[in-house]
This record gives sequence, structure tokens and C-alpha cells, in this order.
Amino acid sequence: MQTAMARKDDTKEPLSGGKRLFRLAGMTASMAGRYAGHRLAQGFRDPEQRREAREDYHRRAGEQLADTLGELKGAAMKLGQFASQISDLLPAELAAPLQRLQKNAPPMAFSVIHRQIETQLGAPPHALFAELDPEPYAAASIGQVHRGRLRDGREVVIKVQYPGVAASCDSDLRQIRRALNAARLIKVDKQVLDEIFNEIRDRLHEELDYQQEADNLREAGQLFGAESGLRIPMLVDSHSRQEVLTMEWVDGRPLIEAASDPEVPHALGLKLFQFLTRGLFEHGFVHADPNPANFAFDEEGRLIVYDFGCVKRVPAEVIAAYRDTVQAGLDQDWHRIDRGLMQLGARVPGSPKLPDHFYAEWRPIVMQPFLQDGAFDFGASTVHQAVMAKSPEVWAYMDRLQPQAKTLFIDRVVSGHYWTLVNLGARLDLRQALMPYLS
Repeated sequence: MQTAMARKDDTKEPLSGGKRLFRLAGMTASMAGRYAGHRLAQGFRDPEQRREAREDYHRRAGEQLADTLGELKGAAMKLGQFASQISDLLPAELAAPLQRLQKNAPPMAFSVIHRQIETQLGAPPHALFAELDPEPYAAASIGQVHRGRLRDGREVVIKVQYPGVAASCDSDLRQIRRALNAARLIKVDKQVLDEIFNEIRDRLHEELDYQQEADNLREAGQLFGAESGLRIPMLVDSHSRQEVLTMEWVDGRPLIEAASDPEVPHALGLKLFQFLTRGLFEHGFVHADPNPANFAFDEEGRLIVYDFGCVKRVPAEVIAAYRDTVQAGLDQDWHRIDRGLMQLGARVPGSPKLPDHFYAEWRPIVMQPFLQDGAFDFGASTVHQAVMAKSPEVWAYMDRLQPQAKTLFIDRVVSGHYWTLVNLGARLDLRQALMPYLS
């Protein structure tokens, strides 16, 4: 490590204020123009040509969104990352290009980080840390992480938020929503869309408040700290503020490195599943960012959870409805499934019940890991392929189905962890692991 010193760096600082608005407004105008041309041309195409052109239009829109949001970083990029994980909010062809926003973002200049630490903690880094590495350990959409050492010898990581990100959050969300509407990329009732964007905004505001994350970290330690198979870093309260968060350094290996071990992937996969299910059903506390970079494992095989910026606290009535809907799926009780989805907001209020065959055909696809006897092999899973093949049929019932704000972040976590288990090649008896939480 090197002692922290402010230095000149060619890395650009994040755009702010009018420059961000101008960039997003330009994207909106461009996407609206592309939609107008696309719609005009559709009148001269046959059905198959229209389908192909629509998919191509969505792909191009996704590429433009990914380019712009990745450049802006901040809440804009964070929203793009989130959108790429929500299959029922955006067309699949549009969401796919947004996947690249999940990768580490280019880092900010260390001079920016130096100023943020001094502004937030009231002293220059060299007065606060014995060592601080100017090279980032990781860089993301709203901030980056540096390793360091306190003057008492403790090894730490310092999470520093980029300046101006919180101030631009609401305007970023408003402008991106205008772009999606102008390009006709979201076909959802206005009230439902309001609820979805309000939910995303609330979680983003919490994630941008590192004092809130500090509270989440303390609560997670109280709820899960006694579990021998789990490790959560300790907060360093003296070196944490609104936009700077310092935690103990917990050395771990990326989950993907466990895939080559004959036994570790299955044990880690089970711990990850139990962390989610216990958090949801027992505590109403869901770690809501399933990015694999937020998880690791140590030499003792413990699951390490690093980032508690995005946490969803789930009301008791939503937990009860979620539990009953899952149980109804296992019981093949189509009426209770329909009632549960209505309670969760996934059904359009007052709309007719979906036909039984709709649920009967989806059950063996989405519930496959819970239906078979013994362990399900995620490494050989084709659930995602079956979902993609079946999804077009959902459009026939779009007058009765809608994305739900209540479980938006739970669905994000389930989808994200599914891919983690696939990449681990984990084999898990999920029915046995789930049943205690449904009883």
C-alpha cells in the first residue's frame, strides 16, 4: 500500500448539474426520434418483418441506454444495472445490452476521493489513516472502494461516494423515465409505473446514504452474526459519515473460485439460499443487491457478505402473501396462487382470474428446483431457457398481469442468486431447505 496523497490524475470527474441533464435530454430526443422512424416503417412490413424490426429497435435502444448511463455513472448507471435484472419491466432485447453495466466501472481520479474523505471526515486522509492505497480495490456506479490501515493497525476498506451523485439522483430518474416513455419502451399502467419508480427511488436514496448503510450493517450483524457459516464485516464508526463508510477488511475469495472444488459450491450455495430465506421469512430483512461481487468465502468455508447499501425491509403482510403463494404453487392450488398474486400486486385489480392452465404450465418451469426429490443441479439447469421460450405467451394476458413494486427487489434477488448458483454449479435440495420457512 501507499500512503494517501492527493495527486493529479487524468481520470474525469463525474458529470453534474446541467451537463448531466443535457446529456440525458439529448438521449431522450434521440430515442424519441428513432421510435418515430421505427413506427412509421412498421406500416410497410409484414408480421415477421415487424417482429424482427421491433427486436432490433429494442436492441439499439438498449445499446444507447447502456452507453449513456455507463458514461454518467451515479444513479443513472445504477438504474441501468437494476433494469438489466428485471425481466418483466423491459423487453428482453433491450435489457440484454444493459448487462454490461454490471461490470466494474472505470475508477474516478484519486484526487476526487481524497477531497471526499477530507470533506466528509474533517481531516486529510494522511491524518486519519496510517496507509491508504490510491489504487481502488473496486469501482462501481456510485462510488469506489480503497484498502487502508488505521493508526491502531486494523486493516480496513473505505467506501467513498462520488461527489454530486445524491444531488442528481431524482433528476436522473425523472429524465430516464421520460426517455423510456418517449421511446415507448415500457407498457405499464401509469399508477403501477409510479409505484415502481418510487420503490426504486427509495432504495437508491437509502443506498446513497452511507449512514443508513451503517445502520443496515449493524442490524445485519445482530440478526445473522451468530451464524457460524456467515461472516459480516464490522463497521468502523469513527471513520464513517454520509458519503464515506469504513469497515474492517475481511479477506475472501470470489464465489466463482469455489466452482472447481468438489464440495464447497454446494455448501456455499446452501448458505446463500438460507441467508435469503431466513432474512425474508424470519426477519423481513432482504439483502437486495445480488451482484456476486458482494459475496465471497473464506478459508473456513464461511459465506462473506460485504455490501449492505441496498436492503429491502418487507412488511409482515407481504411476507405472509409471498409465503402463501409459494406454498400454493407447491400444492397446485391455482385459486390461491391467483389470490396471492393479487395481494402482491402482480395482478391488475378487478381483472378476471387467469385460467388454470396458465399456472399449471408455468409451475414446472419456475418451481422446478423445488419440485424434484433430492438435490437440484443448478449447473445443468435449463430453467432460464424455458422461461425465455415461454415468456411470449405472457403477452396474451398483459391486461391481467403487471410488474409489482412490493416484491420488485425480492424478485431481483431471486433472479440474481439463481445465476450465482448456476455459475457455482451448486447441487441443492431446495425443497428441504425451504419447508421450515413455509410451515
